[in-house]
Amino acid sequence: MAQKEFEADDPYEFVAVRFAMAPGVDAEEVMARCFIEEYALLGVPRDRIMHLFRSQFFGGTHAILEARGEAFVQEVADRVFGPETAGEVR
Repeated sequence: MAQKEFEADDPYEFVAVRFAMAPGVDAEEVMARCFIEEYALLGVPRDRIMHLFRSQFFGGTHAILEARGEAFVQEVADRVFGPETAGEVR
């Protein structure tokens, strides 16, 4: 992998920013739903989206899984895709 020297004003540097949410809003639920809906709209199947949450290489999704657990992410996915049934491939 090519290495690039750090530049203080690098326009390609990833910067994550958190915004204040209204009291009572579950920010992790909102973010998880945004991730799931975005990938679903791109045609990514449910099992591949769940892989993004399980993989440490995807920091945003994985942080939600680590903080809230697999069951939480599955519940959010159920609200987007509908409940998953045994043996069903989505």
